[in-house]
Amino acid sequence: MVRSKGFLCAHWSRRWGKTYADLSVDRQKGTDKVAIALIKQETTPGMRVKPIEPEKYYNEARINDGDRVVFRIEDGCVWFVDIVEHDDIDRYGKKIEGLF
Repeated sequence: MVRSKGFLCAHWSRRWGKTYADLSVDRQKGTDKVAIALIKQETTPGMRVKPIEPEKYYNEARINDGDRVVFRIEDGCVWFVDIVEHDDIDRYGKKIEGLF
C-alpha cells in the first residue's frame, strides 16, 4: 500500500520537553499518539484539531478530556509548542516569540 501523504518533519520546543517530562506515563502515551498522527498527517478518534482564537497562529489537538497539544504546521514541519490543560489553552491565543 502506498501512502498518499508524506510524513511531516517535527520540531519540539524547550517548553514541550519540560511539560512532557512532567506527564504521567498514561498521559505521555496519549500525547505520543496525537503527535505521531500529526506527523503522519492522520487523525486519531476525538483529536479535533482547531485553531486557537483570537489570532489563530497556533492550533490545538485534543489528547483527552483535559489535555491539548499546542502546535503549528509550517513549511512541511509540525512545530510542537506545548501540552496544556484545556482551561489553559487561551494563553496561546497569540504568537509567542522565542519558543524554539
